Amino acid sequence: MPEFRDEDARILQRLADRADITDVVTRFAVALDTRDWPLFETCFAKTVTLEFPATVGTMTLPRSELIAVPSRFFPRLDATQHISANHQVAVDGDVATCFSTLYAQHYLRAANGDPVQRQIGYYLNHLRREDAWRIERCEQRVSWNEGNWQVYLHAEAGLGGS
Repeated sequence: MPEFRDEDARILQRLADRADITDVVTRFAVALDTRDWPLFETCFAKTVTLEFPATVGTMTLPRSELIAVPSRFFPRLDATQHISANHQVAVDGDVATCFSTLYAQHYLRAANGDPVQRQIGYYLNHLRREDAWRIERCEQRVSWNEGNWQVYLHAEAGLGGS
């Protein structure tokens, strides 16, 4: 049986970190679409900064308060689909970044006109290893929108004008 070397352990750790980070970023999208707020909470560090300049702006808040934002926004829609793909992960000790593409669809059956609004762009997630890998900063960059913007505005009204 071949000997297990330190380099082998480093390679395995790098692969495990990449898989764990990709899982967190993907779980973020799945939690939004399934409205699973306890699952959503597992994605984030104790304090998190969201930078969504095209929509809700920038905010820094404790993880325990973060759930209030999507739990008021997403239930106002009939369905959503968030696709996070093309993950590019860079790890440096206990910090990492994950660049991924964004394809988000928001569906409102009762919309006046087209029932779908889409956002296409990318996310840059900054993560920290706490008890597990967690997102501590999420930057959303929307490259373009398609469809009926009123669908998004209907959901945004649940935020109380935020």
